[in-house]
Formats: sequence, structure tokens, C-alpha cells
Amino acid sequence: MEQRSPTQCLNGQAAIEDDVSLVTRFRNGDEEAFDELVRKHQQRAFHIAYQIVRSYEDANEVAQDAFVKVYQHLAEFRGESAFTTWLYQIVANLARNRVRYNQRRHKDDSVSLDLDEGEDGPPRLQLADPSVTPDKLAAAAEHARVIQQAMGQLSEGHREVLVLRVVQDLSYEEIARVLECSLGTIKSRIARAREELQKILKKMEM
Repeated sequence: MEQRSPTQCLNGQAAIEDDVSLVTRFRNGDEEAFDELVRKHQQRAFHIAYQIVRSYEDANEVAQDAFVKVYQHLAEFRGESAFTTWLYQIVANLARNRVRYNQRRHKDDSVSLDLDEGEDGPPRLQLADPSVTPDKLAAAAEHARVIQQAMGQLSEGHREVLVLRVVQDLSYEEIARVLECSLGTIKSRIARAREELQKILKKMEM
């Protein structure tokens, strides 16, 4: 079973309790509580959507649609799983639907690497450590660009599980709940996804 550090568990539990508090406030008529939920989770919702749909515009729309759906059904949320698990499941489902819609419309499936990396865009590299030189930062940025490009070549299912596991740092159990698959299926899918990603990266190095 996957192990997490005490700090990670503590922070995770505090975040869950904060979500529960916000959901309760919203149910009691506090509309600002929903705004807080959006501010707290909109960035991660966007990243999940973006890694699936591979389009900045579509990812924004998917994230917005997800929170509309959350707003409409939050009163029905039973709390049997974490709020984030429920939210990511909605985002993933809407993103998959958008991909299918785009495929039916024969939309260009290329990966865009020229995005404005603003507040809602992919995370920026930060020069937090004085020992990180501009050369090192440039190398890290190039490495991130190559990984991003390779991720874009993964099959939809493999890209999806790697985003949830590596980018969003969800546990195998959480991913299984989000994607409504068995734990064994998720573990094998992640293993195959990593193998596929390594093969793509090796080809890109040739």
C-alpha cells in the first residue's frame, strides 16, 4: 500500500476538512463558500482538463463547466469521497466528452506549446533557490517542454492516469475512485503509461 509522509497526511486531512466546512457553509446558504471552493481548486481542475484535451481554450471551458455542474449538484454531494475526488471525476468526464466531440468534428489534434502562461496556464518555473542559475533554469524549462510534448503523444487513457498520479499527486485509490476503475486496473494502467512515455521520450532523443 502506498505510504505518505505524516506532513502530507496532515496537510491532506486539513484540506479535506476545509472543503467539508466550505460545502457545509454553501448548503447553509453562504454563496461565498462556493466562490472559495472555486478559487481553491480551479487551477488543478484546469490542469487536469488541459492534460486531457490539450487545448487552453477547451480546458478553460471544461473547468468552468465542471464548476457549474458542481454548483448545480453540490446539495446532492453525500461526502462518501473527498470533494476533490468528486470534482476531478466531473472534470475528467467532461474533458473526455470534449475530446470525443472534437474528434467527431475533426478538430486539429496537434499539441500547442505556445501558450500564455498566465494565472490559469501551466505552472511557471520559479527561481526559488539562489543556487539555480539561468542555465539550470533554461535546462529545466527545456526538460519540462519535452515532457509536455511527450505527454501529448500518449493515448488518452494513459495520459489521464499519469496526470492524476504525477501532476495532481493523487493516490492509486483516489485515481480509482475518480476514473471508476478497480485499483488493480489503475496500477497496471499507470505502469503501462510510464512504459509508453519512456518509449516516446527515447524516440524523441534519437
